[in-house]
Amino acid sequence: MSITPDQKRTLSLLLPNALATKDLLVPRGNLPEQLYAEILSGDAVKLLVAGQRGMGKTTELLRFVKELAGSEFLPLFLQFGAQGSISEAGLLFSMAQTLDKSPKCKLETKDFKHLLEWYEQETFESVTEEGIGGEAGVGGDLMIMRAKGRIKHTKNTKITRKRKAARDIRELLERFNLLLEKVANTSKKRPVFIVDDIDKVQDASSIENTFIHAAHFMGQINCPCIFTVPITYATSSYLRIASLPYTGMYRVPAVALRNLSGRRNESDFQFMKKVFELRMPYNPVPSPLLDRVLEYSGGVLIDAMRMLRAICKAKILNNDINVDESLIESQFQSLVDDYKFAFDRPVLWKKLSLICRAPDKRVIMTDDALPELLYKMIVIEYSDGGLWFDLHPAVRRLYEQNSDLIEDALKRQ
Repeated sequence: MSITPDQKRTLSLLLPNALATKDLLVPRGNLPEQLYAEILSGDAVKLLVAGQRGMGKTTELLRFVKELAGSEFLPLFLQFGAQGSISEAGLLFSMAQTLDKSPKCKLETKDFKHLLEWYEQETFESVTEEGIGGEAGVGGDLMIMRAKGRIKHTKNTKITRKRKAARDIRELLERFNLLLEKVANTSKKRPVFIVDDIDKVQDASSIENTFIHAAHFMGQINCPCIFTVPITYATSSYLRIASLPYTGMYRVPAVALRNLSGRRNESDFQFMKKVFELRMPYNPVPSPLLDRVLEYSGGVLIDAMRMLRAICKAKILNNDINVDESLIESQFQSLVDDYKFAFDRPVLWKKLSLICRAPDKRVIMTDDALPELLYKMIVIEYSDGGLWFDLHPAVRRLYEQNSDLIEDALKRQ
């Protein structure tokens, strides 16, 4: 089987983790301009960007980085990525590494080493002194001695132990701020950090500890910082309480292909079509069927990418296959089947039943499980003249296919 360069590039660009290079950036809204205005207004503003996975947060932040080109700011883009947990010390270490590795920061080795010493282990020596009193005889050291009165046998043993250096986190912050000051002096620009993918950290409690319970600590970093955080932060009452260090929360919703009343938003369809026109130099999908794929994605870019990649891959592997409605439906069904595993608690099936049978989708907004429904992308957040929510099309199809089974099971509970 041979594969053309366009086919290979298409499969690569439709991977969910494929970053948007400058030639792939498609403007959507004015988030970069809003963030720029915020950092101009203060020396060390802290901003949060929240949104569900696959909504284009990274692309919007890359557009923001592009917006800073030629300005007084030095953008430092850091993708924190999927890992077990996050902490204030771990975050500052990753940010310091970014400063150290960037040639534009012009730091010397000793500058980073000074901060690194905070994390290193220190050693100490202890001497154990053993004493023996009274009349001595043959001892364990083959010491033969007879005497009246007190005899002291001293044995000196040096034991070297290692332990983590017990340092104050405020000292680490001071060292990091010193690095920032040096970067500003040598580069003649104001550093601004864009820390992406925090929402991919597995331990949600560690994110809360770092960005809410230690919010005062984050506020003392002496440069503008923009952090992506999980969608649950956008619904967190704790964040409202601890929001003093944060200048603002910006949301990146899904693409509202249809408004709250169900009418088609042509401009949003055109936006998504432009995104995939750039990512699909090889495109075997007829335009009406492309619209169908976009509808089935619910305006979630990452879901549209997955379905389109599977369709392109099927056509590449078998050129005789027809890209028709049946192929589109089969890929949508794969997405529907994936959602079965999101309902890992009986109460979620009950929530799905209530929402699907409700006469008005605005009922979702008042549901006590909304944060979890958003996090699992069962419910999708939209904005079209105001914030609103809807079930993902794949979830609605899942209910339609299994409504009798679901309702019978709920009655027996």
